[in-house]
Amino acid sequence: MHLLQSLPNLRHLRAFSLTARHNSIKRAAAEVFLSQPAVTQAVSKLESEFGETFFTRTPTGMYCTEYGNVLLHRVDRALATLASIAIMPKGKARADAARDPLTHLTSAHLRTMIAVADLGCFETAAETLQISKTSLLRTVRALEFIFGTRLFLRSANGIVLSAGGDIFARHAKLAVREIESAREEIEHMRGNRIGRIVIGSMPLARVDIVPKAVARLLNRLPDLQIRILEGTYSGLMAGLRSGEIDVVVGALRTPAPYPDVEERELFSDALSIVVRKGHALTRQRTVSLSDTIGYPWIVSSKGTPTRDLFHAVFRSRALMEPKRILEVSSNVCMRASLLASDRIAMVSRRQIMIEEESGLLEVLPLELPDTARPIGLTLRSGWAPSLAQKILVDELVEAAAEAPLIRTAGKHVKRTRKVAFPGPE
Repeated sequence: MHLLQSLPNLRHLRAFSLTARHNSIKRAAAEVFLSQPAVTQAVSKLESEFGETFFTRTPTGMYCTEYGNVLLHRVDRALATLASIAIMPKGKARADAARDPLTHLTSAHLRTMIAVADLGCFETAAETLQISKTSLLRTVRALEFIFGTRLFLRSANGIVLSAGGDIFARHAKLAVREIESAREEIEHMRGNRIGRIVIGSMPLARVDIVPKAVARLLNRLPDLQIRILEGTYSGLMAGLRSGEIDVVVGALRTPAPYPDVEERELFSDALSIVVRKGHALTRQRTVSLSDTIGYPWIVSSKGTPTRDLFHAVFRSRALMEPKRILEVSSNVCMRASLLASDRIAMVSRRQIMIEEESGLLEVLPLELPDTARPIGLTLRSGWAPSLAQKILVDELVEAAAEAPLIRTAGKHVKRTRKVAFPGPE
């Protein structure tokens, strides 16, 4: 929440946007219901805060500079995000707020909403924002009055978001991320290649695609701050949809389960059946899938693509599923369990690349062509990536295309097709 304390005044941003739209302080003041000196002061404060001149002032009007156009693009996206919030039950909000809740929102509202949503506690949120709990609760009540609905609910584990609160918190974070992107882009224009990128990485992507792409990105922009987050698919999607994660890399869930994300396939990856070196099945001349049923297995968590394919493989061959199953959610735990036992797992060979090349794990000669699943990127719909984010996407595509081998159970096949991937708009 490092941006929250320095989030510009929301009304100043709106005044700036209207001034740019009308090329006029006078017309902006009339629309935002402020005096002309107030709008002039709002614009001047933004210029002082960002350290740049956003308008060329001429006798015929106010015209955006190059820096002003960058800020305007992000401010308009942020305001549009906030204006799109639709959580008010009919008849419960006051009439003027129902027409345009954006006119009543302030930066303090956004800071409060995000802090409480992230921390799940009014007291901790107040401490983080360096305000009293009474002041914070007053802001919460004002927000609930504006939107005509409860935003937070009490539970045994603390404060949780209501359905409306979840919508508002997500949109608030997206709006804040747009302003943060404006700051980063302005710094890039000054020659300061700074900023932050957060990548959500699922198991297969962590082996080589993400590390290679990140290394190349940092070679080009060494001052970037990059975080690679691991987690469940639902957790990574929540971060992506709220702007806390910029891109998620890994197995796709086609079709995408959320209307506000889009998926872009990089390649298709099939699963293999893996055991430790010296396993009894590796000494058999021929091995069938039915031979594995009597052994204990390691499987991924329910609801994951790999777990679904595990069930589908046995079902499609009319075979009974193994009874002794160890369910794990960690790729590290899966590999460790394979190495320490006679268990069997169905995984991508890319996930065990190091162990296989070291001779610790072996792949049984069983072809599973029906386990191919798409691997790629999940992005927010309508995402407007910064320069650094565009470079990251390009490097991720390149790293996936350069993967030297598509490995199957019995052979190594050279990758011959480079994936066509349109860049973000």
